[in-house]
Amino acid sequence: MNASTKIRSLVLVAVVLALTGCQRPSATNQASAPAASPHVPVIPAPASVPAPAATAQLPGNHAATGHYKIAISLPELPADERPLADALRTTADNAKRDFLQALPDPQALPEFANRQFDLTLNFRIVARTAAFTSVRETGSSDTGGAHPIPVDASFVFDRKAGRLIALDDLFSDPAAARRALANFAHDTLLKKFMANAPRPGEGSPDAIREWKANTTQMLNDGTKPTTVNYSVFVVRVGSAAGAPSPGLTLIFPPYQVAPYVYGTQTVDVPAGVFAKFLKPAYAGDFTTAAR
Repeated sequence: MNASTKIRSLVLVAVVLALTGCQRPSATNQASAPAASPHVPVIPAPASVPAPAATAQLPGNHAATGHYKIAISLPELPADERPLADALRTTADNAKRDFLQALPDPQALPEFANRQFDLTLNFRIVARTAAFTSVRETGSSDTGGAHPIPVDASFVFDRKAGRLIALDDLFSDPAAARRALANFAHDTLLKKFMANAPRPGEGSPDAIREWKANTTQMLNDGTKPTTVNYSVFVVRVGSAAGAPSPGLTLIFPPYQVAPYVYGTQTVDVPAGVFAKFLKPAYAGDFTTAAR
């Protein structure tokens, strides 16, 4: 067995163990969790403006002490997108509050006394069309768990209506639209995962079968057409300024469709997959022309 094959075999073992032992946790929109719960993914804030945290005792977006470090970047937005700016700022404040509450007490846990924990969040505009502004929130929160808790969320702002929207808000029949999106996402990710499946000789036949079975089961669960599974998305940018969008990007945070080691998974969905389900008000905001 050469060095490359040995490495792939070790990865196979690690992934099988992760798939076997990793249960997908309940959804949460918190940006941090107690150190005792290291396997909690971050599901995005709802489309409505989140409830504000008390800000009197909160540090700034760039703050550091011997016990923690906070680094949060927010985009500059025009005045007519103030509801979006307010939602991002409130989400950042809530994340700081949750992070500070989750920090281990160095007096009760002296082994953490000399460790600096960190919260890093980056809110960035990833696409702007005539109809939508899409913001992606990424980062991590380290409060002493096995590894930092990943943060992966999104905010889509309807520029004409002046409000944040959820995926279901785009469609006249949200359930049917989610089924179409789920079928497309599942098939796309299954093809991707199986293309990278361990090959004969890179693990025992039983381990390879277990990898395929567990990978398929996790993918099946994570792509079910539920509102929570399809709560993270952005509207893709058009071919030119003001052009209709060619479709959506579905975002699956770590643990949703694959173990932590595989990170976030994304699927670009052409508008033709869901165009017939769009509300009339949004029909002109997407194009089914091939790109």
